[in-house]
Amino acid sequence: VNKKKEETTDRPSLLDAVHRGEKKVKKRKNTIFRKADKTNLVLRGLTTSEEYKSPKSRHSHGDGKDHIPESSAFRSGSYDTRKFKKLIDGQCPSYSMVAAKLQGEMRLIILALKDVAEQIEDVYIATENTGIGSVLANKGGIITTLTLRGTRLSFMTAHLEAHEGATHLQNRNKNLAEIFAGAKTDPTYLMQDAIVISHHMFVCGDLNYRINFGDGEDSTKDKKKNAREKLKRGISKAALSTKKLTSSSLPDNKKLDGSDGNGVAGGTPASPAAKEERGKDNGSHFAQAKELVDAEDWKALNEGDELAKALEKKDCLVGFKTLPCNWPPTFKVARGEGYQYNEKRTPSYTDRILWKSAHGMGDDVVPFLYEPCPDFITSDHKPIRGGYVVKMKNATKCKEKPPKSKKGMRESNISKTHERQVNLLISNIKCTNLPIMDSELLGGLSDPYILFVSYPKPLLWRKGWPSTKIITRNLNPVWEEDIHLTLDHTRCTDADGSLTLHGSMLYMTVMDEDITSGDDVIGTVALNLNSLCSELDISPSSPSSSNVKFNDHVQETVISTPVLRDGLEYGMMECTIQSAYLTQKETKEFLIEAKRGKKVRAKTRKKTVTNKISEFLRL
Repeated sequence: VNKKKEETTDRPSLLDAVHRGEKKVKKRKNTIFRKADKTNLVLRGLTTSEEYKSPKSRHSHGDGKDHIPESSAFRSGSYDTRKFKKLIDGQCPSYSMVAAKLQGEMRLIILALKDVAEQIEDVYIATENTGIGSVLANKGGIITTLTLRGTRLSFMTAHLEAHEGATHLQNRNKNLAEIFAGAKTDPTYLMQDAIVISHHMFVCGDLNYRINFGDGEDSTKDKKKNAREKLKRGISKAALSTKKLTSSSLPDNKKLDGSDGNGVAGGTPASPAAKEERGKDNGSHFAQAKELVDAEDWKALNEGDELAKALEKKDCLVGFKTLPCNWPPTFKVARGEGYQYNEKRTPSYTDRILWKSAHGMGDDVVPFLYEPCPDFITSDHKPIRGGYVVKMKNATKCKEKPPKSKKGMRESNISKTHERQVNLLISNIKCTNLPIMDSELLGGLSDPYILFVSYPKPLLWRKGWPSTKIITRNLNPVWEEDIHLTLDHTRCTDADGSLTLHGSMLYMTVMDEDITSGDDVIGTVALNLNSLCSELDISPSSPSSSNVKFNDHVQETVISTPVLRDGLEYGMMECTIQSAYLTQKETKEFLIEAKRGKKVRAKTRKKTVTNKISEFLRL
């Protein structure tokens, strides 16, 4: 018993000794990291040796309390992060920080004038890493979505894959799609990406697109040269042929040498030969680009811009706009004044700002400034800045609950037969060139159907979203059915309390049914409900049914637009949408008339086909 007591009393002392040893090792490591951090900051010109203080000193002030708000992304961080926070506080006293997010070396900070910040609501932040293994935050993006006066704005900063060459260009395009797919901001609309759910979206950052005066593809000569280099490194012809045979089964972002585009194969660091191969195209267009820079031929430089080419080919950011860069390339420059380019890199417009507006809102964003900051000397990039006027309208403010009746009971106006409602009749729905979503074992096709989703949610949500029937095994489906939707628009008012559809959206999301797992999203067509109903008078004082026929309340819109997901096209959708502001009695007549017209059109089409066949047989 005494021995056991001695053992138990000795254990804490042994544990304490272990902990003390761990603390010493940890303290030694922290000292090394602090010295490295200090050296890095001094070299970058962010501090001097006299100004620098240790992280322990920086985390506390005179009263021992951290003065950074708990909700701020600057509560903890590196020295330059805190210095930037101090700069914002000192130079922008009239602004409030709406959102701040640090992800690795990526930062997204949104400031708003204090009186404007009070009107901002529903702020969501999401991130997605696209570095090694999609884990490291050296590459990726941050997206913030917020609502200002009923207008949904999204801001994204991204740092995409570096280096020159066709493979890296393709990986940059894939990085963007991965960010949109992974960084879903609004939890109510997880089927739609931030591009779809935003009225206006801005994308900025070090996108790393380079200047390439070729077509962006490896030439035959280059491919032969690369093959010879691989042979010199000891790769046999048999191994090359095996890789050719198996390359089709590899993911697109994997190289034939097993790396993932970042010089990493199987999670191990790249060899010197692999690093040399990775950077073989760097600086390949330096002489031509530098000559154009010296001649200030910005038009010719923009013609070689990979991002401009990718936008034109719809390889990324479909529907986004950007202004031409009428200035010297912002990368890769020496840290100092002016533009002194590194000969190992082709001078390029890597730092960019793009924007996209929703359907019917394209004229609401007007750019007035787009320029670099040549006096910035602490980076090998010259940052750029842009100024944009965003027209705000009295957009929709949704009431979560139906209005109260005179008796004090809550009821939806949809049930009132004497009051008008906005009705949508969607017909002639078809999609073309949808992607294959099912595996080859299940037929290698898709089983599409369409969900009708609204923003705000109460417009269409009735314990679920309306949908079409499922068409099995078809990449070019045609729905013979007509979809009738009734909008509970009485829950939506503008700032003055008047009924409005400004800012309201209809998302026609194409889904693929999957019995074995959850249904997959193919893509979405986002439509502005205010544009679809622009010719309707939805004010409470609109004419009564006794004075005006329901046909006078009908607006018809023909839609032909791409199906989008994560900034890429996944087929086309066509349909006809009739919108009308009707009572329930008029709605019945409207639907009967539409059904009659559909039969007449079907009979006409059948007669036309018969006549063509008869004419063909006569010939």
